[in-house]
Amino acid sequence: MSGNGINRLIVVTQMKSDNANEEALHGADKQRGLIKAQKDLRGQQRALDDKLRTDKAVTGTEAQEIRNMLQQAELQYSDVSFRGDGKLGTEGDQKANQDMADAIKNRFQDAIKDLEAEDKLGNFEIQDLMSTYNQAETLASSVLKKRDDTSNAVIGKV
Repeated sequence: MSGNGINRLIVVTQMKSDNANEEALHGADKQRGLIKAQKDLRGQQRALDDKLRTDKAVTGTEAQEIRNMLQQAELQYSDVSFRGDGKLGTEGDQKANQDMADAIKNRFQDAIKDLEAEDKLGNFEIQDLMSTYNQAETLASSVLKKRDDTSNAVIGKV
């Protein structure tokens, strides 16, 4: 009769272990997605820097490419416009263009920071899940050992 209870306990600990393992695998998949998203954003940020660095002027085509990059990154893009000849500088239209360029760079930086923060949370989740998994495995192993010890003791007394 007690063997039946031990078997149930073993099944429960194995299920707990399997659930923790599945959750850890899901968390790892989420991490891979976050890392890919960070890589993509950093690539777009580098491309943006290249466009804004070339000749200190943003053409209409480049402005549209910047809007497309922001849209792909799911960032605000509808307000992107450069005044006059698109030159960047410190006075008048050029200052407004420079401010727009800086605001766009900040959007990418903020998005990367958000992903990095989410990535850190994911790391803690995975560590917690792995800890739970290890505890379940240890418990299952302990229960199996006690069952075997009990069986050997009963056999020894018979």
